[in-house]
Amino acid sequence: MPATIHNNVVYGPQEELIPAHLSYGQFLYDQLKNGGNETAVVCAETGDSVTYHDILQKSVNVAAALQALGLKKGDVVALISENRFEFSVATLAVLFSGGILSTLNVTYTTGEISHIFDITKPKFIFTSPITAQNIDECSQNRPYLRNVILFGEYDIIPAMFFDELVKKHVNINDFTVVDVNGAKDTAAVMCSSGTTGLPKCVELTHVNFLTLTAHMKYYLLTSQQSKNHEVKTALSLIPWFHAFGFITTFAILSFHVKIVFLVRFEEQQFLETIQKYKINMTTIVPPLAVFLAKHPLVVKYDLTSLNEVWCGAAPLSSEIQKAITERTGIEHIRQGYGLTEVTQACCVDLTRGEKLGSCGTPAPGMRIKVIDIETNAKLGPRKEGELWIKSPLRMKGYMGDPAAGAALVDNEGYLRTGDVGYYDEDGFFYIVDRLKELIKYNGFQEWRE
Repeated sequence: MPATIHNNVVYGPQEELIPAHLSYGQFLYDQLKNGGNETAVVCAETGDSVTYHDILQKSVNVAAALQALGLKKGDVVALISENRFEFSVATLAVLFSGGILSTLNVTYTTGEISHIFDITKPKFIFTSPITAQNIDECSQNRPYLRNVILFGEYDIIPAMFFDELVKKHVNINDFTVVDVNGAKDTAAVMCSSGTTGLPKCVELTHVNFLTLTAHMKYYLLTSQQSKNHEVKTALSLIPWFHAFGFITTFAILSFHVKIVFLVRFEEQQFLETIQKYKINMTTIVPPLAVFLAKHPLVVKYDLTSLNEVWCGAAPLSSEIQKAITERTGIEHIRQGYGLTEVTQACCVDLTRGEKLGSCGTPAPGMRIKVIDIETNAKLGPRKEGELWIKSPLRMKGYMGDPAAGAALVDNEGYLRTGDVGYYDEDGFFYIVDRLKELIKYNGFQEWRE
């Protein structure tokens, strides 16, 4: 991915085009419709699968049901669940209805859930059985809440069953996706640590998601052309409630690449899934990379089908990258860098291993500068400072705290990241530290006590 450097600012390539309607929901609707009866998603644990048409039909049914229950454009709908078929249908139903999706981590405490509800004020909440008790506790005495909707078939808490919303058939061709102002309207609220210990509610627009999807297509096509291979099947393990898992999974779905998903990481099942389904692509976090580099179980499985492995959420050492290649034959573990406030992906390494340890060059349409922490001067190559990013991927702001979001942006439109790093003479970035007292644990952000 070419980069240019001018006046100590690193520029990515030309911005990619996105649909003129600027609606993420309309885009996904169209892509699912085009996918037809091909297999779209497979659950590795059960072997169950759904087609693009299946997903679209259920999503339209649920969208119509939600609208009948009172969901209107701009209303917030919360979703807290592990990876499962209902997650994608609920997500699409909200987007088709012009609603705002708010995803929550299944490991959140009741205090964290209540904090997010206080900010987002969801009209509806989708929950899986594993989070139902916490949701029931946190949903009391909230006058703005209409219904809690429960996945599965057991009445664990007082709630409406998701399956009831799916039952009423709606003709796909008679259904109209609610129109939005894609540049301004929020499509989803995703949680980030922000600048305090409690989660920040990052508002991302339809244009943010469309642009990131276009970038991912660019990365994938560029890589496939460079390595002369094809990606037909992808493994999705990163939780979909996390921005990294959500954005990559829905982008891949829109590319008509078959997705095989896992609910959780289990060593043997992870490796068996790659071997059984001949997985071509997957996204991982550094602890998974360490597993591939060092665990004795890995060498017992055939992983040769894997030709695209993208690692993000925290820096990955060049030593681990080398070890994986030597041990498994996977040519190169691609490292990326991003943050939720810039719709996740800011840099991706598209080389064939010539820049080990780098997270790559800036995304299309992106500019990155490195600022001296003490003098605020723009720094040249190989000088460490804080990364500041300017891009159409920049968030709309923090819901409930617009001042905090605005404070992160300078007068040129660059957003401060809190990440310390540098770039080399070719415009490749390397992340070395964090400014804040924040640690990454298994790819998630945790605050020091």
